[in-house]
Amino acid sequence: MKKVFYFLVLLTASFFLVTSCDKDDEPEVKKATIGAQENVTNGGFYSVSENKVYTMDAASQNQGVIDILCFYEADNGNNIAIASPGSNITDIFTGTSAPENWTTKNTTYFTKTTLTAVQFNALEETDQLIVTSFDTANAFRKAKDLKIDDIYAFQTQVEAYGLFKVTEVVQGADGKVAFEVKVKK
Repeated sequence: MKKVFYFLVLLTASFFLVTSCDKDDEPEVKKATIGAQENVTNGGFYSVSENKVYTMDAASQNQGVIDILCFYEADNGNNIAIASPGSNITDIFTGTSAPENWTTKNTTYFTKTTLTAVQFNALEETDQLIVTSFDTANAFRKAKDLKIDDIYAFQTQVEAYGLFKVTEVVQGADGKVAFEVKVKK
């Protein structure tokens, strides 16, 4: 009976050890979905440092951490896009919480890369390629015409470097963009 008891204790301990090791081997994949200005399901504002999505009202109360926003502009090629509060977007968002009324407007710059989805997936957040993929000579305050598997490098106001891979695009003022993010540690 003692042998059975010790065997069960050893088996249970081994199970927890193996299970915890498996979790440590899998890197966390940061994902976000941000909605355009009329999307009532998904917040449209993203904080890179917090890996958190905000509604416009909540983002207005936390202006200093907002790096990215989503918008749709019919007059601009009918494409959903992302930008930052510092990109001078006007007449898209309405109300007193609109980014054009903020006192802190962080600017994030974007560069479309030639990385493939496979290359992006293989990157660790410690890889220098995350920084070197950002091209300051070809950086823009907006990323437009987003398509699934596009990879963009970005640099935030506080000079954090990252990459995001577009995983879903839904066009329209009530549309959205989903992406995976890797920020250089």
